[in-house]
Amino acid sequence: MSVMQYAQQLVCPICASQLVHTAGTLSCTQAHAFDVAREGYVNVLRKKVIGDTKEMLLARRNVFAQGHYLPVSDALNEMIAAHLSDRAVQHDPASPCAILDAGCGEGYYLNRLQAYLAARQLPTTCLGLDVSKEAVRLAARGCSEAFFLVANLKERLAFADSSFQVIMNIFAPRNPLEFARVLAPGGLLLVVIPAPAHLQQLRAALHLLSIEEHKQQHVVEQFTAQGLFQLEATRAVEYELCLRGDEISQLVTMTPNYWHFTDEMRRAASDLSEIRTEIACLCLTFRRSACQ
Repeated sequence: MSVMQYAQQLVCPICASQLVHTAGTLSCTQAHAFDVAREGYVNVLRKKVIGDTKEMLLARRNVFAQGHYLPVSDALNEMIAAHLSDRAVQHDPASPCAILDAGCGEGYYLNRLQAYLAARQLPTTCLGLDVSKEAVRLAARGCSEAFFLVANLKERLAFADSSFQVIMNIFAPRNPLEFARVLAPGGLLLVVIPAPAHLQQLRAALHLLSIEEHKQQHVVEQFTAQGLFQLEATRAVEYELCLRGDEISQLVTMTPNYWHFTDEMRRAASDLSEIRTEIACLCLTFRRSACQ
């Protein structure tokens, strides 16, 4: 997707003035400039931040290729399609809906969402953002119909106010104030978090990181405390996986457990020929308040 198609949405992450695309560069009137990579993405990071590594991303791609997170993706697609169908009744149905995947990783969910919506003739413009340059490079190569940025979700986002009608945030860091700024009033925010039972059997077998206690309550409070969002619905996605062989270590490697995966834990994972574990996540649907 051409950078030109997103020019109205992109602003300088340093001074917040409009970015203009010329000769393979995004630049603003204050002479801040960001090169467009060969793959078509743009890196607007102001300082280096450690993100997902290539090993983590390739493990995740392999896990996704096995269809292990297909039900999560399907649930998101259905919810967003329903929202856009309702929106089309109230707005010009030919007007594209701008969607941001905040923490897009290597693009799995955004790629499937875009294909799902296109098949239902729901026009969209899709953008993905991730702090990992490796992730964005993979995403840009695999999803040519979307535009991607390397950027830090915890800082001011390089988008104009009210740029998006939908934001999805899947197992990723959250920035409620910035999400509220770039999401149009009445817009949809979908936040996916692990439920307490997520990977419970695998976590017990390999002594992996535990799920944050009261995580759902904490996330809801993050978004509703200042009146910027209202929680509309909570949907649980739960199913059992049977992991075999390398799938076990790959699933561990794709998660934050990678940073704590000791040699002893790797040996324990390789000794497991098979394990059944549960995927359990919560899809929290928020609506951007119109009065804030």
